[in-house]
Amino acid sequence: MATGVKSILDCIGVGSGGEKSVLFHLFGFFRGRVPPEPDTTLTAEVSLLRLINDLQARHIHVNVIRTGFDTLSAADLDEAFEKLDYGIYRIRNIYQQTNLGVGRIEHYFIDAADANGRDDIGSEDEAEALWDEWTVPGNAIDTFVVRNISNDDFIGLSPVGGNCDKDGKDDGLLGGEIGRGFEGYSRTFAHEIGHFLGLPHTHGDDCPTGNAARNNLMAQTRCVDSTRDGVLLTNGQGGDMRDHCSVRGGC
Repeated sequence: MATGVKSILDCIGVGSGGEKSVLFHLFGFFRGRVPPEPDTTLTAEVSLLRLINDLQARHIHVNVIRTGFDTLSAADLDEAFEKLDYGIYRIRNIYQQTNLGVGRIEHYFIDAADANGRDDIGSEDEAEALWDEWTVPGNAIDTFVVRNISNDDFIGLSPVGGNCDKDGKDDGLLGGEIGRGFEGYSRTFAHEIGHFLGLPHTHGDDCPTGNAARNNLMAQTRCVDSTRDGVLLTNGQGGDMRDHCSVRGGC
């Protein structure tokens, strides 16, 4: 069982040789620091001990693939990186409630010129084409974050029960657009990865009436009382996610 930073880094496939940053290589923060809480009455904190405990249990790896960010202004780009890190911070806390850890986070990018217009997603077909055309080899979930989604029908998109075969049709997902607010973006990021791990929406066309169901992570965003607090997961949902083919055994 891995119990220290070196053994955890080796276990999740980062490797412990050379200089390593705990916040970048282990926690996965692109900027190498803990992102601030958008709610200024709160303080974002991370725990190395809790992360090690999480990775000793079943966990997933995630590839964050930012698409078209090179067209953002310097100020917007700085905020975009802050949102990316906040989404990573939040998903660890959200999934931890069902004993599913988040392991290796790797960052990739597709320039707007190479994205064939898919940095601005206008339809579900375009979203599916994005993850069909691009992939990162390996055992992590390809999660694309785009500059913009110009379709009011969805704010993210994922197959329910994604394909672990990187040559398969449903081998990636659209984790949202970076122009949304911090809480809205981070909830969508966690919600869509939940779909990939096998979780459907918790309701049909009508929003659920019960508090817990309405504020479940897998309720659509239009149904929740709060994008920050509407992230509940049940033990049953946790069991379903842990059974997905992308979930790794404990370190």
